Amino acid sequence: MSTPRIANVFTVDPAELIESLAEKLKTYSEINPPLESKYWKTSCAKEFPPEDSELFWFIRSASLLRKLAIKQNLGVRRLRKIYSSNQKKGHNPSHSRPAAGKIIRRCLQQLEKAGLVNTIEGIGRKLTPEGQSLIDKVAHELHRAKSGE
Repeated sequence: MSTPRIANVFTVDPAELIESLAEKLKTYSEINPPLESKYWKTSCAKEFPPEDSELFWFIRSASLLRKLAIKQNLGVRRLRKIYSSNQKKGHNPSHSRPAAGKIIRRCLQQLEKAGLVNTIEGIGRKLTPEGQSLIDKVAHELHRAKSGE
């Protein structure tokens, strides 16, 4: 199978895209993990917070950008469902629990300050042209590096 000519969010490996986007987001001064975020769990179903909370913050922000590029107009409630996890209950059946809304909301607010995401009243959040351009540039760089090998 030949590699596609167009590089976008759909044609590159999601893990590589999120990792590269996280590195790009570190250059934005508006995107910083809050000091108290090292104590936050990502869901009520989780036992412990992430080991590296600073790295997690940039990875979650990059992942949110990718989700918004794939599915336009997502709100915090829908994103909580997307990032949900199963709660372990011993011998009892596990149940799905939504992700922490505060983390998602704070990431989206920082992405909005950086000019990458826009809020549409009553609908949710949407990528701005700058946000779409950033994702396309990173995808193009990954595609070029992969095809150059």
